[in-house]
Amino acid sequence: MKKTFTHILAGICGIIAQHSMSFEISGSKWGGAETDFYVDILGISRTGILWDTAIAQAIEDWNSTTVFNFNLIRSSLDACSNDGLTGIFFSNDICGQEFGISDVAVTVQRFERQLIGPPALIEADVFVKKALDFDIYDGENILSSLYPDRIDFRRSVLHELGHVIGLDHEMINPAIMRPKYGDIYKLQRDDILGVNTLYGGLSNCAIQPLRLGVTEGDLAYPDCTVKDLTLGGEDESLIDIYKFSVAESTNFIFAATSSDVEPVLIIADSDLNYLAQDSNTAGGCEANLQLSLGAGDYFLIFNTFDRQIKETCGLEGNYQLSSYYSGPSVQNLGPSVSLRGSPSTATFSGNISANNGTTFGNKFTPQETLNISATIAVDENHRGRDGFIIVAAVVGDEILLLNDIGVFVNSRTTSGQLISHLEKKLDSLEVIQIGNNIAPAELDIKQATVDFFVGYGLSSRPNEIYFHDTPLNLTISPKID
Repeated sequence: MKKTFTHILAGICGIIAQHSMSFEISGSKWGGAETDFYVDILGISRTGILWDTAIAQAIEDWNSTTVFNFNLIRSSLDACSNDGLTGIFFSNDICGQEFGISDVAVTVQRFERQLIGPPALIEADVFVKKALDFDIYDGENILSSLYPDRIDFRRSVLHELGHVIGLDHEMINPAIMRPKYGDIYKLQRDDILGVNTLYGGLSNCAIQPLRLGVTEGDLAYPDCTVKDLTLGGEDESLIDIYKFSVAESTNFIFAATSSDVEPVLIIADSDLNYLAQDSNTAGGCEANLQLSLGAGDYFLIFNTFDRQIKETCGLEGNYQLSSYYSGPSVQNLGPSVSLRGSPSTATFSGNISANNGTTFGNKFTPQETLNISATIAVDENHRGRDGFIIVAAVVGDEILLLNDIGVFVNSRTTSGQLISHLEKKLDSLEVIQIGNNIAPAELDIKQATVDFFVGYGLSSRPNEIYFHDTPLNLTISPKID
């Protein structure tokens, strides 16, 4: 990929670009809101400050006031090698191309296309015009007839680092990103707000936990759009975002079907680096995605196209999302919620295994023999206190409660009373065996979906239950894809 020039920091005379919005941004950004930045500029200014020191100070200004982070690496690199590394250099030219007469510095960016949104930044090198007379000072710019070429190096670098981050020139408000070299030598409110906006797209969208099994959803205005998420481009297609965590390497199957909308499934990591996509444009209104994911946090993005592709599939409407996994890891059931809103640090996990614990997942055939268990890491303030354990199974509209002899009882027969599975002093870790050696085929179960929930309470507050909002899902199906 060739390097392309994307902006020029104006010099003493200034070059004014045509923009109208505050903190101009195109939407192109770095994954994870950070980049390594190589610095190896020797020498010292007339005022006795090292060039390297001024660069480090400019980097710290951006790091300490915005969500972006430069990782300063004191090492040299080849500015013109297209090696994916980013740094700053005094230079007589820009990889063979001459500086303009009024140029102070030039930042050269490289991009990489993304599945959705504008291209991502993957390299941005700063070339500082070596022929100029730089110094390092704060306050008003001291260019005058006595010092016609005396330019503050630090504010120039501060400006260029804004371009490295992804900001364009600011034309209206006071900002270090103003296109003209002048009296501003510190980051301004507009600069900081610009970076935090550029990298804050996730805050524009509702994010819901991914529920394994089947989720009913819909795309409809005013849902979040790709443009809302990526802060750039013109893609106004709708998206729903689901978040999930993986403890260790796990295989996933995601499938989407709809009679209304054309599904597009995208998997992204926690830094919104897009890992996989399936839109199945050749089939009906459906999408299927199978992949293996390592430990980490991920997003599943349910998207559609920004224009209608098929006559039978529109751009908004209801959909069904199926999510299944198999692997060595348990299902992370998330942090605690409570019946009456009391805070708690308890966490929950669960697992369903077959074949004597050699296979874990949430989708099994009727012929497999299953073991089902859950684990509660009890809030430290509740450990050692008298309490009770609750286990519930949701099957369609029915809620079944596990009693003290290990039998599920329909809650409609309990006159509204909660049935505890166990009463005891609460340990720091409570492991609950929900079912052992369950063979669905022997129970004449050929197909079923069950969502299990576990929780606990204190005997002193019997009406408050601490539990998880994400169910432990079990799907029984004759066919395992």
